[in-house]
Amino acid sequence: MTAHDEMLQTAAADADAALARLDQVLAGISDGDLHLASPSGGWTAAQYLSHANLAAILWLGDLERLRHDPDLSFFHREEIGHDVLGYPPPTVAIARAQVASTRRSVATCLPAVDPEILDRTVEIPDLGTMTVAEWTPLIMGHFAGHLQDVIDTLDSRGALPGGSA
Repeated sequence: MTAHDEMLQTAAADADAALARLDQVLAGISDGDLHLASPSGGWTAAQYLSHANLAAILWLGDLERLRHDPDLSFFHREEIGHDVLGYPPPTVAIARAQVASTRRSVATCLPAVDPEILDRTVEIPDLGTMTVAEWTPLIMGHFAGHLQDVIDTLDSRGALPGGSA
Protein backbone atom coordinates (compact mmCIF):
# COMPACT_ATOMS: atom_id res chain seq x y z
CA MET A 1 0.00 0.00 0.00
CA THR A 2 1.42 3.39 -0.96
CA ALA A 3 1.48 6.44 1.32
CA HIS A 4 -1.28 7.97 -0.83
CA ASP A 5 -3.43 4.85 -0.50
CA GLU A 6 -2.92 4.82 3.26
CA MET A 7 -3.83 8.53 3.54
CA LEU A 8 -7.03 8.00 1.51
CA GLN A 9 -8.02 4.93 3.52
CA THR A 10 -7.40 6.78 6.80
CA ALA A 11 -9.35 9.87 5.67
CA ALA A 12 -12.26 7.71 4.50
CA ALA A 13 -12.24 5.62 7.70
CA ASP A 14 -12.14 8.72 9.92
CA ALA A 15 -15.03 10.28 8.00
CA ASP A 16 -16.99 7.02 8.20
CA ALA A 17 -16.50 6.82 11.97
CA ALA A 18 -17.66 10.43 12.41
CA LEU A 19 -20.71 9.83 10.20
CA ALA A 20 -21.59 6.61 12.04
CA ARG A 21 -21.39 8.36 15.42
CA LEU A 22 -23.52 11.24 14.14
CA ASP A 23 -26.14 8.87 12.73
CA GLN A 24 -26.42 7.19 16.14
CA VAL A 25 -26.98 10.59 17.74
CA LEU A 26 -29.52 11.64 15.11
CA ALA A 27 -31.47 8.42 15.68
CA GLY A 28 -32.15 9.56 19.25
CA ILE A 29 -33.25 13.17 18.75
CA SER A 30 -36.42 14.92 17.64
CA ASP A 31 -36.90 17.05 14.53
CA GLY A 32 -37.04 20.11 16.76
CA ASP A 33 -33.68 19.24 18.33
CA LEU A 34 -32.10 19.35 14.89
CA HIS A 35 -32.89 23.05 14.66
CA LEU A 36 -31.30 24.08 17.96
CA ALA A 37 -28.29 26.39 18.03
CA SER A 38 -25.93 26.52 20.96
CA PRO A 39 -27.06 28.90 23.73
CA SER A 40 -24.37 31.37 22.65
CA GLY A 41 -25.79 31.49 19.11
CA GLY A 42 -24.36 30.47 15.76
CA TRP A 43 -25.45 27.75 13.43
CA THR A 44 -28.04 25.15 14.28
CA ALA A 45 -27.20 21.45 14.31
CA ALA A 46 -29.03 21.20 10.96
CA GLN A 47 -26.89 23.95 9.46
CA TYR A 48 -23.64 22.32 10.59
CA LEU A 49 -24.83 19.05 9.09
CA SER A 50 -25.77 20.71 5.81
CA HIS A 51 -22.41 22.48 5.62
CA ALA A 52 -20.46 19.29 6.36
CA ASN A 53 -22.39 17.25 3.79
CA LEU A 54 -21.94 19.87 1.09
CA ALA A 55 -18.24 20.29 1.86
CA ALA A 56 -17.58 16.55 1.53
CA ILE A 57 -19.58 16.18 -1.67
CA LEU A 58 -17.97 19.28 -3.19
CA TRP A 59 -14.47 17.95 -2.41
CA LEU A 60 -15.29 14.67 -4.13
CA GLY A 61 -16.58 16.67 -7.11
CA ASP A 62 -13.41 18.77 -7.11
CA LEU A 63 -11.33 15.61 -7.30
CA GLU A 64 -13.32 14.54 -10.35
CA ARG A 65 -12.88 18.01 -11.90
CA LEU A 66 -9.12 17.60 -11.48
CA ARG A 67 -9.23 14.22 -13.20
CA HIS A 68 -10.85 15.73 -16.29
CA ASP A 69 -9.12 19.13 -16.41
CA PRO A 70 -5.32 18.94 -16.48
CA ASP A 71 -5.01 22.74 -16.31
CA LEU A 72 -7.16 23.21 -13.20
CA SER A 73 -5.05 24.49 -10.31
CA PHE A 74 -7.35 26.83 -8.39
CA PHE A 75 -10.50 26.32 -6.32
CA HIS A 76 -12.70 29.10 -5.01
CA ARG A 77 -13.49 28.70 -1.34
CA GLU A 78 -17.12 27.92 -2.17
CA GLU A 79 -15.95 25.07 -4.39
CA ILE A 80 -14.48 23.25 -1.41
CA GLY A 81 -17.52 23.96 0.75
CA HIS A 82 -15.75 26.51 2.96
CA ASP A 83 -18.52 29.11 2.81
CA VAL A 84 -21.36 26.85 1.74
CA LEU A 85 -24.59 26.40 3.64
CA GLY A 86 -27.45 24.54 2.00
CA TYR A 87 -31.05 23.96 2.90
CA PRO A 88 -31.21 22.70 6.49
CA PRO A 89 -32.86 19.28 6.71
CA PRO A 90 -36.31 19.81 8.22
CA THR A 91 -36.56 16.36 9.77
CA VAL A 92 -34.27 13.85 11.43
CA ALA A 93 -35.25 11.28 8.77
CA ILE A 94 -33.96 13.57 6.01
CA ALA A 95 -30.82 14.39 8.03
CA ARG A 96 -30.10 10.68 8.50
CA ALA A 97 -30.64 10.07 4.77
CA GLN A 98 -28.10 12.83 4.04
CA VAL A 99 -25.61 11.25 6.44
CA ALA A 100 -26.08 7.83 4.80
CA SER A 101 -25.66 9.27 1.31
CA THR A 102 -22.52 11.22 2.20
CA ARG A 103 -21.14 8.20 4.04
CA ARG A 104 -21.55 6.01 0.93
CA SER A 105 -20.01 8.65 -1.33
CA VAL A 106 -16.97 9.22 0.88
CA ALA A 107 -16.44 5.48 1.40
CA THR A 108 -16.60 4.67 -2.31
CA CYS A 109 -15.07 7.74 -3.94
CA LEU A 110 -12.31 8.93 -1.64
CA PRO A 111 -10.24 5.72 -1.61
CA ALA A 112 -10.49 5.54 -5.42
CA VAL A 113 -8.81 8.88 -6.16
CA ASP A 114 -6.21 8.50 -8.89
CA PRO A 115 -2.63 8.94 -7.60
CA GLU A 116 -1.96 11.44 -10.39
CA ILE A 117 -4.73 13.63 -8.96
CA LEU A 118 -3.24 13.39 -5.48
CA ASP A 119 0.05 14.75 -6.78
CA ARG A 120 -1.62 17.78 -8.41
CA THR A 121 -1.13 21.18 -6.81
CA VAL A 122 -4.14 23.45 -6.29
CA GLU A 123 -4.56 26.87 -4.75
CA ILE A 124 -7.45 27.83 -2.50
CA PRO A 125 -7.70 31.58 -1.76
CA ASP A 126 -6.73 32.61 1.75
CA LEU A 127 -5.82 29.02 2.59
CA GLY A 128 -2.78 28.32 0.43
CA THR A 129 -1.33 26.13 -2.30
CA MET A 130 -0.68 22.43 -1.70
CA THR A 131 -1.06 19.07 -3.36
CA VAL A 132 -4.41 17.30 -3.29
CA ALA A 133 -2.77 14.68 -1.05
CA GLU A 134 -1.99 17.46 1.44
CA TRP A 135 -5.41 19.11 1.12
CA THR A 136 -7.48 15.94 1.50
CA PRO A 137 -6.82 15.22 5.21
CA LEU A 138 -7.43 18.91 6.01
CA ILE A 139 -10.69 19.03 4.05
CA MET A 140 -11.92 15.77 5.53
CA GLY A 141 -10.86 16.95 8.99
CA HIS A 142 -12.91 20.12 8.44
CA PHE A 143 -15.83 17.89 7.46
CA ALA A 144 -15.48 15.67 10.54
CA GLY A 145 -15.09 18.74 12.76
CA HIS A 146 -18.45 20.05 11.65
CA LEU A 147 -20.04 16.66 12.28
CA GLN A 148 -18.74 17.01 15.84
CA ASP A 149 -20.23 20.54 15.91
CA VAL A 150 -23.67 18.96 15.38
CA ILE A 151 -23.13 16.76 18.43
CA ASP A 152 -21.69 19.62 20.50
CA THR A 153 -24.64 21.87 19.60
CA LEU A 154 -27.13 19.22 20.68
CA ASP A 155 -25.13 18.61 23.85
CA SER A 156 -25.11 22.33 24.70
CA ARG A 157 -28.91 22.29 24.63
CA GLY A 158 -29.34 19.10 26.62
CA ALA A 159 -30.71 17.32 23.54
CA LEU A 160 -27.99 14.66 23.23
CA PRO A 161 -29.47 11.16 23.57
CA GLY A 162 -28.23 9.48 26.72
CA GLY A 163 -26.98 12.71 28.25
CA SER A 164 -23.83 14.74 27.83
CA ALA A 165 -20.98 13.58 25.61
